[in-house]
Amino acid sequence: MGNKSSDKSESWARIWRPSKSWYLLWMPFGAVLAVVVGALAVMGFNAGLTYSNTNEFCYGCHVGMDTVVEEYEASSHFNNRKGVSPDCADCHVPKEFLPKMKVKTIALLNLYHQFVGTYNLDNFEDHRLPLAEIVWADLLATNSRECRNCHNPEQWDRLAQPARARTNHDPALWERTGETCIDCHYGIAHKRPTIE
Repeated sequence: MGNKSSDKSESWARIWRPSKSWYLLWMPFGAVLAVVVGALAVMGFNAGLTYSNTNEFCYGCHVGMDTVVEEYEASSHFNNRKGVSPDCADCHVPKEFLPKMKVKTIALLNLYHQFVGTYNLDNFEDHRLPLAEIVWADLLATNSRECRNCHNPEQWDRLAQPARARTNHDPALWERTGETCIDCHYGIAHKRPTIE
């Protein structure tokens, strides 16, 4: 028994004895520094994602370059009797993390084209239809996921809708036809681009 207690006291003494390797003292400081830098990086990343989802950020490129902002602000998605006004990101950026990162990565390519002049005030309408078709295809592929973030069919009062909408908003019809919101509702917040 005496040996066990002396072994314990010796091991505690070794732990609290100053090390001859002075550089080991920097390890706790380095660990704390790594945690602080990591936390700041996560906060910065989150702040960047949040800011890049604001209308202010989107308007940075689109105001003055084209009519996308003006069309959106004239639409029922911006001005309506209920006062509900989704931001650009509500329709164009998924809420889930991985799909959001995919969209943000693709958006970097659009920013590149903006900076090198591929898209500018003079030629934006030439690029508008192919860009819109990409958005429409994404909405079709995700069963209009971004539309459904705000428009929940389970909460609709279909009896209050006009007869045509009531018929077209029947979930049984969607199951039979495989249609989704974007099959009928495109050109809502922005005009439908056309080939001239």
